[in-house]
Amino acid sequence: MLTDVLWVLFEALVFPGFIFMAIMVILTQWIHRKVGARVQYRRGPMYTGYAGTLQPLADFLKLLFKEDLVSKYSLRRSPLLILSLGIGALITLVLLTPLAPRPLYSEFDIIVYLYLALFASLAILYLAIASPNPYTSLGVGRYLALLVGAEPPYAASFLVPTIIGASTLSTGYSLYLTSLKSHLLWTGGLANAAVMAIATFSAFLSMLAVMEVKPFDFPEAEGEIYWGLFTEYGGPRLALAFFILYVERIVLPLVFVLLFLGGSWPVDIAQNYPLGVVVILLKFLAVFTLISVIDNMMPRFRPDQGVKFLLKYSLPLSLLSLIAAALL
Repeated sequence: MLTDVLWVLFEALVFPGFIFMAIMVILTQWIHRKVGARVQYRRGPMYTGYAGTLQPLADFLKLLFKEDLVSKYSLRRSPLLILSLGIGALITLVLLTPLAPRPLYSEFDIIVYLYLALFASLAILYLAIASPNPYTSLGVGRYLALLVGAEPPYAASFLVPTIIGASTLSTGYSLYLTSLKSHLLWTGGLANAAVMAIATFSAFLSMLAVMEVKPFDFPEAEGEIYWGLFTEYGGPRLALAFFILYVERIVLPLVFVLLFLGGSWPVDIAQNYPLGVVVILLKFLAVFTLISVIDNMMPRFRPDQGVKFLLKYSLPLSLLSLIAAALL
């Protein structure tokens, strides 16, 4: 019993938990900045650390150690609590995947995943609501509209692999068990492959929206509403807000890789754990680089355009794939 508790603490705090996520945030933000610089014919971070790799850490520490200023009508303690719980929810999600040496899993744990992923988004929303401001109110309205348009297709799309896996591979609607066999979902016949292809496309679109990647970053829109959700924030609160956003941009693509891109395939992570982790992370970096290119090349939707796009394309495709998966 004590050994199990120590393992859970190790996974939550070290790998693949908080410390690992902090390192991944530094790495992925460096990649994001470098990709953005190349797209815009700049050089990006160069001097802080090797090739500028520690520039995101320097920026985070600069915010973290600034004075914590809060406006008169803002909530003081509860946003920090909710943000911390949101970060904890995202880290818990990784413990449900094959990345964890001793993963936490059970039948129907995909429901836990969807709930905790939504909780992280609601934590960001609560942070904005806790600091009233006209621009913040605009950002909150836009973010709510985005969640209404993005969360249903996101949930429906990510249910598709677990449903197919449960019916054909006896994975019990488990995120972990489906991740181990997700490459087989593409080889179960033409119908399975077609349904998975539709779900993959819809899942990628809705994932971009949930993460507020261009063209779906209108809740922030720094050139229009002064960062919207985060207008009133600076110092350690803004550092925490950025941290939860960046962790979300790691966890969601990781799960996308596990469910839709074969996870650790062609390596069986159950037989060769270290090499399997390397394969998963390499696939993740490829997906993250693609997301960074899209984020730096696409223009921004207007709020009505973004929601309409999701309801017109992503939602019907996700529902179509969900119904087809249930009927297979």
